[in-house]
Amino acid sequence: MPTRWIIRLETLLSIGLVLGVLGALAGLIANAAIAFFGTAKGMGIPLQVFDVPTAGMTVGGATVENVTAEVTVRPRGASPLAGLLYLLMWAPGTATGLLALFTVVRALRRARSGDRALFSTATADHLRRLGWILIAGSAVSAVLGAAAQAILSPMLLAETHPFYLPSGELVGAVVAGLAALGVSEIVRRGLALLEEVEATI
Repeated sequence: MPTRWIIRLETLLSIGLVLGVLGALAGLIANAAIAFFGTAKGMGIPLQVFDVPTAGMTVGGATVENVTAEVTVRPRGASPLAGLLYLLMWAPGTATGLLALFTVVRALRRARSGDRALFSTATADHLRRLGWILIAGSAVSAVLGAAAQAILSPMLLAETHPFYLPSGELVGAVVAGLAALGVSEIVRRGLALLEEVEATI
């Protein structure tokens, strides 16, 4: 009998995967609109801005420092280059997340047959694959996103920075990837120990 919590978790993550794919398709359509047709009101490219005016924001002698904000910039007319750079800003991270989620769903689907299938070398392989997907995908996303934003910002903003730090989500994904690699190694060593114990019985 499959474990109920595994089935429920697989169902929930499968729904999330489908919604994620639909969201990515919607993002591609919006990206194509920016590149080839121009954007409608309320639709644009999110960019970071610095040195936001803060006069009159504080009371009691307090001061505001290191202000960073995100603005949505709408290019005038069709802009293929802006569309390409914006694609590099979000698509690698989205693809990494979807691939990681797909890997987890595959692992859970295989684990439906019971606890023995859950704690197996196949599960360890899935965890190791998940770890490297998160680490490598996040690194590539951070580099491409920072480079694309550094090129795109001067095209659309008056004040820009030459370097943009990766988002907290990408850093968290790297940490999650390292954790997945660690759990994979724990499962592998546990299975090796179990095989030794079973061999001696």
